[in-house]
Amino acid sequence: MLETETKHEQLTIKRGILAVVIMYTCQLMAGSAISYAFKMNTPANEIPIEIIGLGSTLLSGIMVLTFFWWDIRRSGEPFYPEIGLQPSKIKKSKRLLLVISALALTHFLAWIYRSVILPSFGHEGIIGGGSRMFSFIQTNGGAIEMSGFLLLALLVGPIMEEIVFRGYLQSSLARKIPVWAAILITSIVFTAGHSPMILWPMYLLYSTTWGWILFRTGSLKMAILIHVLSNLFYTIVGFAGWDILA
Repeated sequence: MLETETKHEQLTIKRGILAVVIMYTCQLMAGSAISYAFKMNTPANEIPIEIIGLGSTLLSGIMVLTFFWWDIRRSGEPFYPEIGLQPSKIKKSKRLLLVISALALTHFLAWIYRSVILPSFGHEGIIGGGSRMFSFIQTNGGAIEMSGFLLLALLVGPIMEEIVFRGYLQSSLARKIPVWAAILITSIVFTAGHSPMILWPMYLLYSTTWGWILFRTGSLKMAILIHVLSNLFYTIVGFAGWDILA
């Protein structure tokens, strides 16, 4: 159970760190459960690791969202703005323009890193874990597997990560240290959970941008929106077969 402080200041750094620990614990539990279930019911080596990864990641995401839905509800409405669950502090037209501009800029810079800088050092063709999973499912999976991936990439994953990293961790850190430091520390923790390492500069870029969006708009919904749009962009790219996957 996440620790609750005073009614007027429930979000502490301890609670923010604990949110990340709970997320990774759920991932470990879900991964172990899915792997064991497949092992008990399917002959060895017949289930691809990508399918096991999809199942465990989707299950853990649902577990995490369920837990934090409960935690947020039990904390009460005064807690909502502490994690950014509030209307944006800037006008609708301006915040949408801000999100679209940030999305375009980050993806352009990410494309330069992946498609221009990395090939110059002999590292062309590298894609992230999510793109590898998508590519495998697109080639070898069916409608159920692809539906599961889309649910994970466009809904469960972005909402889960933004609640944990931006809502709990970044917001709690920003109460005690400068906002830029809170964004940076949160982004480093976020980046460390993604692979491969050679793409870490891209993930750090995305995370700092999403953290800045939360700070600039004051709304966690805007951070979730830009994360969803980012994943949607790469999903469209994947279906189109363009070679700019992350």
